[in-house]
Amino acid sequence: MHKTLIALSILGMANVANANRGQENCAPSAPATCSTDSCKHCYCLGPETVLVNAPVNPRTCGGDFVMSIAGLYWNTHQDGMEYALRNRVQGPDGVAPPDIQPLNNLIQAEYLTPNFEWNWGFRAGLGYNTTCDGWDLGILWTRYKGNAHDEVETNPNENQILMPLWSTFAPGFGFNLFTYDIETNWNLSLNLIDLELGRNFWTSKYLAWRPFVGLRIAHIDQDFGLQHKGGSWRGLQGTPFDAMSNFVDLKNDFKGVGIRSGLDTTWNFGCGWSLYGDLAASIVYGKFSIRHDEINRLVEAPFSKTKILETKDSFRSSRAMLDLGLGLQWSSMFCDCQYGLTVALGYEQHLFFHQNQLWRVVRNGAQAISFPPNNTGENVLNQRRGTLDTQGVTLSLQFEF
Repeated sequence: MHKTLIALSILGMANVANANRGQENCAPSAPATCSTDSCKHCYCLGPETVLVNAPVNPRTCGGDFVMSIAGLYWNTHQDGMEYALRNRVQGPDGVAPPDIQPLNNLIQAEYLTPNFEWNWGFRAGLGYNTTCDGWDLGILWTRYKGNAHDEVETNPNENQILMPLWSTFAPGFGFNLFTYDIETNWNLSLNLIDLELGRNFWTSKYLAWRPFVGLRIAHIDQDFGLQHKGGSWRGLQGTPFDAMSNFVDLKNDFKGVGIRSGLDTTWNFGCGWSLYGDLAASIVYGKFSIRHDEINRLVEAPFSKTKILETKDSFRSSRAMLDLGLGLQWSSMFCDCQYGLTVALGYEQHLFFHQNQLWRVVRNGAQAISFPPNNTGENVLNQRRGTLDTQGVTLSLQFEF
C-alpha cells in the first residue's frame, strides 16, 4: 500500500514538472515583441518577426479569452419544393361530370414554389487563444429560423386551374385532381454547434491564415403544410359529395454530428482594416425522421375529418455541408494592448446537401365512380431530393481580453 502511494506521488510530481516545463516552452519570450504599423495598430508577434509562420494570437501576449456575437439577416431556399402546377385551361364547372381530357393538356403551365422570406438569426461564440504556439479553442452556436408562405387563388372563369403535387386524394368520376386555391406554409429551424481547434498565423506581412479542425453538431427541422380548397374538393350538384378542405402536413427532421475542417483568411490593408474570406466543409452523420399525413375535413358542420394518408420513415445517413463567407472587418487594441475589438460585416452562404427527403404520393388510375371516397387506382410515390441553402448578411462583434 505504501509503495503504491509513493509511486503515485512520484508520478504526480513528474506530471506537474512536465506541465510547468510545457508552459515555459509555450509562453512567448518576456518581454514579447509588440509590432505596430503606421497607424499604431499593435500585434503581440507581428508579421515581420523572425519566427516561421509567426502566430497572430494571442494578441495581448498572454492567454486571451474571446467572446463573439453576430446578427444574421438571411434568406433560405430548398430544391424540390414545387407544390402545384398552374395550368391555363378551362376547369370543370362542377355541375355535371366534365370531360377530363382538357386537364391532361398543359398550356403555358408553370410550377409554383413557396415564397421564401428573409429572417433574423444570431450566432454566439466563446473561445480561448492560448500561448502555446498561438493555438485557439472555441465553440460557436448558430441559430436561425426561416419560413415561406404562399397563397395562390385562381378564378374558374380565367382559364386557369391548379394541379396539386402533394395530395393522394382521388376525386370521383375519374377526374384529374385540381383545385382553385392553395395555401402553403414552410418553417425551418436551424441549430448548428461548431467546436474548433485552430491556429492563426502570418504567411506574409499582409496575409494571415487560420486552418482549423473540429466537430459540427447539426439539428435541422422542417415543417411543410399545404391546404387545398375548391376544385376536386368542392361539392357537385346532384351528388352526395359534401364540400371539403384538404390538409397535407409534412415533416423533415435531421439530427447529427460529424467532422468539420476549414480555412479562414485575413487580407490586411493596414490600420486595422482587412478583407476576410472563410471556407469550411463538414461531413455529418445523423438520423432523418420523415412524416407525411393528409386529411379531408368537411367545410360545414359536423366538420368531421377523414385521414387518407399517414406515413413515416426514419433512417441514418451522412450529409455534406459547406460554409463560405466574405466580408470587411476592422480590429484594434486598446487600454495599453490589454483588450482587442473586431467588427466585421460580410456575406455568407451555407449549403446543406440532400436535406429534402420528402416523398410525393399521388393517386393514379382512379376509375369513374359516382362520388368520393374513390378508393380505386394506386398510389404513385416519387421523390425529388433537394439541397437546402441559407445566405445573407452577417454583422459580428468580437471582444478579446
